[in-house]
Amino acid sequence: MKIGAVTIEGARFMIAGPGFLNLTLRNEAIGSLIAEMAGDERLGIAPDAVVETVVVDYSSVNVAKEMHIGHIRTTVDGFYNQYEGFQAILGRPLNPRLTTELNIPGTTKIYGGEAEADFNFGDLSLSLGVNLLHSEIGRFFAVDPRNLPPAIPPPPLCDPATGPATAYCKDLTGQRQTYAPNVTFNASAEYVFHLGESDTLTPRASFGHVGGQWATLFEDETRGDKLEDRNILNAQLAFNHGSWTVTAYATNLTNQHYVGALNSGLDFAGPPRQYGVRLHKVF
Repeated sequence: MKIGAVTIEGARFMIAGPGFLNLTLRNEAIGSLIAEMAGDERLGIAPDAVVETVVVDYSSVNVAKEMHIGHIRTTVDGFYNQYEGFQAILGRPLNPRLTTELNIPGTTKIYGGEAEADFNFGDLSLSLGVNLLHSEIGRFFAVDPRNLPPAIPPPPLCDPATGPATAYCKDLTGQRQTYAPNVTFNASAEYVFHLGESDTLTPRASFGHVGGQWATLFEDETRGDKLEDRNILNAQLAFNHGSWTVTAYATNLTNQHYVGALNSGLDFAGPPRQYGVRLHKVF
């Protein structure tokens, strides 16, 4: 049997219901293919004439689809990005509409991984997710617009590539990317209660953790650059009747007060506790 450009002796197909096709390979055929790959330094893959960067995500089949007969879906992936000339934007505290844009001379690296898991057991659904991130700015020098040097005597120039590092010309090499927490985590759970033939009542709770992060590349805690961890708890209760759904919801149940962003010396607070009702109709 020929599959693509590969001929496999003894392979056979079998239809196993609508949408399912089973492929069976003999152990000898698999062993022969593995041996052939092991004898090639490129594992049997011919080099491409044009070299390209391709991002590949691998995930198990979605539990919501008919092709998945189990109750768990998991996704795990990683990423590694390397940038030359990464763009940095430095805000000006006296005029938030003006910014200074610079290209970082050194090599900037951003890499990490993430994992998700969904569990579906009849009327009970659970989900978990975690993201790990590491970022480091390449070799780069800059002057903090909030701490400008005096005009007299004239200060030495601050070259983005070479500095030199002074009380005003800051070496930002290795600093973290702004608004990029090292760890984020989320979890949720819901259960569907059946009321009669068609009505349902579904309570749902979700929790999200966002790790500490920096609002500027200068990472100056005395100026409020550090944004602390936050833990947000949300909940909702949805009643469904035919094509109508009424949902009562509450966000940030613990009413956690936190700074969500920093711009031009001003702290911007995250949303406080909120309540509401949504009405949805399917036509």
